[in-house]
Amino acid sequence: MMNQKKLAFATVLACLALPAGAQHSHGTSAAQQSPKSSDPYKYGLFQLHNFEYASAAEAFRKAQQADPANVMAYWGEAMTYNHPLWDEQDRDAALAVLARLGATPEIRAAKARDSREKAWLGAVEALYGDGTKPQRDLAYLARMQEILASDPGDVDARAFTGLATLGSSHGGRQIPTYMQAAAILEEGYITHPRHPGILHYLIHSYDDSVHAPLGLRMARSYAVIAPDAGHAQHMVSHIYNGLGMWADSERANTLATAVTNRERAAKNQGPHYCGHYNEWLVYARLQQEKDARPVIDGCRAQAEAELAGFKASGKKGFPSAASSYGDMALRYGIETGTWLEPLDFSLPFYVKTRFDFANARMLASRGNAAQSAAALAALRTEAAGTIAQIQQMSAGTDEITPWIKAAVAQGEAIAALSGGDPESGLRMLRAAAAAEMDLPPVFGPPAIRKPSYELLGDVLLELGRKEEAAAAFRKALAFAPGRRLSLEGLEKSAQ
Repeated sequence: MMNQKKLAFATVLACLALPAGAQHSHGTSAAQQSPKSSDPYKYGLFQLHNFEYASAAEAFRKAQQADPANVMAYWGEAMTYNHPLWDEQDRDAALAVLARLGATPEIRAAKARDSREKAWLGAVEALYGDGTKPQRDLAYLARMQEILASDPGDVDARAFTGLATLGSSHGGRQIPTYMQAAAILEEGYITHPRHPGILHYLIHSYDDSVHAPLGLRMARSYAVIAPDAGHAQHMVSHIYNGLGMWADSERANTLATAVTNRERAAKNQGPHYCGHYNEWLVYARLQQEKDARPVIDGCRAQAEAELAGFKASGKKGFPSAASSYGDMALRYGIETGTWLEPLDFSLPFYVKTRFDFANARMLASRGNAAQSAAALAALRTEAAGTIAQIQQMSAGTDEITPWIKAAVAQGEAIAALSGGDPESGLRMLRAAAAAEMDLPPVFGPPAIRKPSYELLGDVLLELGRKEEAAAAFRKALAFAPGRRLSLEGLEKSAQ
C-alpha cells in the first residue's frame, strides 16, 4: 500500500564540512529531532526515511524548483516510488521523474556535480533499469554496497544500504538476510542513535518474536523523533506486538491514527476508522479484552459507503475499507465468539473480503458436519479467487498465498473434526500447524487469523487431553507471543 499522508513535522539534517560541490551528497547529513527545516531537500530525505512517500515526493519537487541543478532532488523523488518492504514499485512513475532530469542515464550522469552524486544516480538507475524486479533489487543493493564501502561514515548510505539489504529478501522474511541488514545498521546506531532511517530499518530488521527484544531500544526512540509521522508512530508497535506488549501497541496505533485524523480534519474530513493502523489497534485491544466495537462499527460504516460508491459509479477500485472491515470482523469473531455479519461483497474485486468472511464461517462451523462441509467448499472457492487476484496484481514475490493455503488446510482439518473423525482431524491439524511454523515469519498480528497450534490446543482441551493441549498452546505462543487465547488455554491445561 502506498502511504499518502502529508505531514507537518520535519527535521534539520546537520551538514558536515564538505567541498562546495558536494552539499547535496548523502554523506552530508545526520537526521535529528529539530524544528521544521527550510530546506525542502532535507525535509524530503527525512520523510523518505519515514516511508512518508507522498510528503517526501512533494518536498523533493520543491527542492527541484528551488535549485534545478540539485540532481539529488530528482533522485529523492524517484526513490519515493520504491517500497521494498511492501514489495511494491512503480517503475514507470520513477522513470518519468528521472526523465525530467535528462532523457538518458548518460545525460543525467553528466549533470552530477561530483563523483558521489554520480554514484547515487547510478544506484537509482540500477533500481529502475532492466531486468525483473528481484534482479533490479540486487543490482541496486550492489551499487549501494559500493557507495557505503567508499565512505563508511556516510550515515544515509549506511541506512539505505541496510534497507536495500532488507529489500533483497525475496520470497518472504529470510532471517539471515535480515540479520545482515541489522549488522550494517547497528554500526550507524552507535554513531547516530537518533537517525530516522537507522532506527526505522533496525525495527524492521528485528521485527519478529525472536529478535524483537533487540528492537525495543529503537522503538522507544523512533516515535519521539517523528511525532507527526503516522508511519513512525505505528512502526514501533511492530516491536511491541512481537513482545506481546499490548498496551504499548494500542497506544502507538492510537497515536498513528490520531496523525491520520488530524490530516483528515485539515481537509474537512471526518475520522478514519479503517486502515492498517486501526486494524492493529483493534487487535491490540482484543488482546486486552477491551471494547473494539467502536472502531469496527465505524469501519463497517465506511465500508458500506465505499461499497455504495462503487455500485453507483460502476467503477473498479481497491476496496480498502472493506478489506479492513473483513480483517477486523474475522479477528473479533475469533477472540470473542461473536461473528459479525458481512456486507453485500458480491462485486468481483471484493474477493479478499469474501475470503475473510468465508474463513470466519469455517471457524464458526466447528462441530457441525453439514455446516463445516458447506463452509469448506466456500472457503476453497474464495481462496482460489484470492490467489488468482494476488498473482495478477503482484509485481514481485508473493508472500500472501502460502497463508491463504494454510487457512484452507486448517479448514480441511476442521471439516474432518466436525465430520466425526477426530483422530484424522487432529493429524491434519497437527500437519497444518507444523507447516505454518515452517513458513517465513511475518510481522504483526498472525497472518493466519486463528493459529493452528492454538486451535489444536482448543480441540485437545475439549477432549480432556490436557498435557497434549499444553504442548500445543506453548507452540502457539512461540508462533504468536502474548496471544490472550493461547495464554488462557495454557492456563486451563494446567488446571
